[in-house]
Amino acid sequence: MDKTTEIILEVENVEIISCEQSFKIVSYCTQLLSQHSAEAELSARKIVIHVLNNWGKVDDNLYEVWADLIETLGFYPYIQKNSTDLKIMSFADDVRMSYFQSDFLENTYLHKEQKKISNYLLAGKNIIASAPTSFGKSLLIEEIVASKKYKNIVIIQPTLALLDETRLKLKKYADDYKIIVRTSQPYSEDKRNLFLLTAERVMEYEPLPQIDFLIIDEFYKLSLRRKDGRADTLNNAFLKVVNKFHPRFYFLGPNIDGITDGFAEKYDAIFYKSDFSLVDCNVIDKSNLINWSSSDKQIDKEKISILCELLSELRNEQTLIYCSTPARARRMAKVYLEYLQRIGRENNNQLPLIEWIDKNVSPEWSLAKELQYGVAIHDGSLQKHIGASIIKYFNEGRLNCIFVPLR
Repeated sequence: MDKTTEIILEVENVEIISCEQSFKIVSYCTQLLSQHSAEAELSARKIVIHVLNNWGKVDDNLYEVWADLIETLGFYPYIQKNSTDLKIMSFADDVRMSYFQSDFLENTYLHKEQKKISNYLLAGKNIIASAPTSFGKSLLIEEIVASKKYKNIVIIQPTLALLDETRLKLKKYADDYKIIVRTSQPYSEDKRNLFLLTAERVMEYEPLPQIDFLIIDEFYKLSLRRKDGRADTLNNAFLKVVNKFHPRFYFLGPNIDGITDGFAEKYDAIFYKSDFSLVDCNVIDKSNLINWSSSDKQIDKEKISILCELLSELRNEQTLIYCSTPARARRMAKVYLEYLQRIGRENNNQLPLIEWIDKNVSPEWSLAKELQYGVAIHDGSLQKHIGASIIKYFNEGRLNCIFVPLR
């Protein structure tokens, strides 16, 4: 076991992180950072993330020592969130932290890698950003919108469910932008326009005004090497907007090692890859429990059984389960509901949405039954207020798991 893992396990398992332990951990992290290598910095970040996750165990006499290390790592959102404990002591540190405050989002601080991309975007550079899901790439979408730098913005996302989440986040800017989510909505001649569309709807929307900024979420789906029929549509939507209007753009996606040769040069873009994250991912591989020599049907059955058992074990935690299609998400939610009923799990989750479904749809709709067990689905076919309620309940901790389609 390496020393980083050893320290993380110690932090997670002790009841109190003593002064002596704190000094040892801070000293080790400082030593790692002095190596000026990406691998060493990643180890230091992982340790500090776990300390922050167990902040209640830290002796309050050591807050100042920890604040200095956390500031060095560029974890400014954490410093803002825990401003009572993590006080910036020196004038120089205060000046440095103020640099990471967003110019357009109130009371919002960016971490150091977000700030680099933000600077590029606000300087009018085309950016292709590849980073972990927890990097906070979507926050930079809101910063672009809040800047009011561009009159007409198109945001392309792969699913209606994702677009609805984006709409809810950005509806606060409705006084400045007309928010367009359907092809039947005309754009405004007088005010700014914010188009929240799938690639298919971009192709259908006619006529588009002069588009000044284009955002494509999950840009890796542009690759024609993927066995996905929607790649053609996304490419056509990209070319429709870029070739006609020549907008600035921001493409974002998960960890991608590179882009097609010549793409960055052709479109004057910067490919920015980062492994920076404010969370540490614990990967649990269950694939060894599956007999891969079995038939596809048997393998699928084993996968479902393992998933249901795992979700049951995680019943005190919140979980998102990503499925290949909306149909698969609905099927998996029903299967998990049947599993919970079979093992005798209580169904005492009382939510206003359940009563509404009973009265206005049908008490036999599986979603109503799933909600009673803290389970839900979320895809673009749901009525907007149902989808919004599910997200609200999940954010409030009133749902345990949501089955979500990848497209």
